[in-house]
Amino acid sequence: MPSFTVTAAHKKLKLDSSGAARGTFTVTNTSAQTLKGRLLARPSEAARPEWFSVVGDSTRDFAPNVPAQVVVQLAVPQGSPPGSYSFRLDAVSQVAPDEDFTEGPSITFDVKAPEQHKRPIVPWILIVAGALIVLIIVAFLAAK
Repeated sequence: MPSFTVTAAHKKLKLDSSGAARGTFTVTNTSAQTLKGRLLARPSEAARPEWFSVVGDSTRDFAPNVPAQVVVQLAVPQGSPPGSYSFRLDAVSQVAPDEDFTEGPSITFDVKAPEQHKRPIVPWILIVAGALIVLIIVAFLAAK
């Protein structure tokens, strides 16, 4: 049985305009003794590992039955492929990492396509175009 439980504060995050967000998890050591655990941000296949970092030390001592808040910082660079991505936080015992680990719940986030900035039609262009149309009509009528 795993020594840690991992829960997430939210199931979905929203990136800010710079591509940043923070995912908050609660990690609890359910054993009867203090354990040293390693925290790993695990991105889904499509997400890039360099987008994620655990805030603070990724290896910590966890007292028995004392919930600890863990924050994972997301930094998705501009120009990243748009789509839906996910990640989770895993807690791994340093004593028996191959046998004693917990996979946390997945948190999703969306990377949106960059907004296409349309150039506004400058009012003077409309005025010049209208004046040219009026001049062409006047010239056409005067030629008759």
